[in-house]
This record gives sequence, C-alpha cells and structure tokens, in this order.
Amino acid sequence: MNAHVWPPRARPAAQAVLPVVVAGLLLSGCRQIEEVSAATYQPAEVSEVANLDVKQVRFTVTGAAQVDLQTEAAQRSGRYTVVPHAALIYDGQGVPWVYKVTAPLTFLRVEVVVDRVVGDRALLSSGLSAGTEVVTVGATQVYGAELGIGESH
Repeated sequence: MNAHVWPPRARPAAQAVLPVVVAGLLLSGCRQIEEVSAATYQPAEVSEVANLDVKQVRFTVTGAAQVDLQTEAAQRSGRYTVVPHAALIYDGQGVPWVYKVTAPLTFLRVEVVVDRVVGDRALLSSGLSAGTEVVTVGATQVYGAELGIGESH
C-alpha cells in the first residue's frame, strides 16, 4: 500500500489539522485492532507428530505469501545431499535442521549433519535425501511458528 503524500503547498488551518486528527484516531485504535486480529488470524497451524520431538507446521496460503515461503529440492553431489545454506536453521544447542515439505504448505523439521558449506550451498552428510523439498526462504518463520514465538502479544 502506498502512503499518501501531501502536495507541497500551503494548506488552510483546518486542512492542516485533519491529518493529525486522523493519525491520532488510527493510532488510538491500533492496540484494539491488533489484539482482535492476533486472536482470530493464525498464519500457521502447529500439530504434534507421533513419536517425534518436533511439530508439524501447516501454513495458510495467506500466511505463506506474507513470509514469501519458498522451497527447493535437495540435490545430490557425490556422497552429499546439497541444500541452499539459507535452508539451515540452528537450534539453541547449535544443532542444524532443515524444514522438509511433507504436503502442500506443510513442513517438518529434520535434523541434518552439515559436512561443510561451500559458497551458498550446504553439503549434508546425513539427515536428508536428494529430491526432498526443503524451505529455502522463510525457514526462520516456520521455526518461529513451530516454537510458538509471537503467539501472545
């Protein structure tokens, strides 16, 4: 949405006050709108997965568009599975993970072993098979959704 730009000309006093009044009204209502919106709109749904310590994250179409979620298939290079370095997420203990696609807009965090990083590619020695689709843009947002970061404002 483009912001309205006022023309650079002199305005009558009443016209000059109008933007200030409108801005004040908008700002005074922001908290209420934010609270209502946060309570009713969830860009992703998180669910437990049997026998796993990770949760499955399913984004809405709108939620995925808002964070510009993108995926790419992991490739094979010799004995390594190769993914974009941007696909890697590190947890609080420094363990590397990627989010694999399990269904449309549905992701599951998978632990991987990074042998090394070459340029913008990570060479994985285990944890993921070539051909598996992984999140390459928006992985941190998927991680935040899985952990429930930002759920209560």
